[in-house]
Amino acid sequence: MTDVSILAAPAGGGSGDIFLYVVLGALVLMMFLGSRRARKQQREAAAFRDSLEVGTEVMTGSGFFGTIVAVDGDRVTLAAVDGTRSAWIRQAIAKVVEPVVEDDAPAGSDDVDGTDTPGTPHDERPTND
Repeated sequence: MTDVSILAAPAGGGSGDIFLYVVLGALVLMMFLGSRRARKQQREAAAFRDSLEVGTEVMTGSGFFGTIVAVDGDRVTLAAVDGTRSAWIRQAIAKVVEPVVEDDAPAGSDDVDGTDTPGTPHDERPTND
């Protein structure tokens, strides 16, 4: 006697083919989404670099801080704190430096432990003896 189910089974093992198609489809989907995300980041970076203006404080990709003093096409001239100027390609600008915001606390106020009150000298603080 012969087993009829063996004769009816596909030669290549059908469930393996479906798994292969699912894996390939997932890979294609991941590649598509990854390239889409990369294109979006490239567009945002290009928009950022196109918005550079004279007077903006920036940092380059290598860590140089400077203020933009001139923009000429793809060439950006930065001035360092000491006044020296250097020319950079526009793509080297990594980010705009946000100005430092200082606290509104009065000078000399060291309210570390919560006992310092404005106008009270340190030697007049109450002691816990």
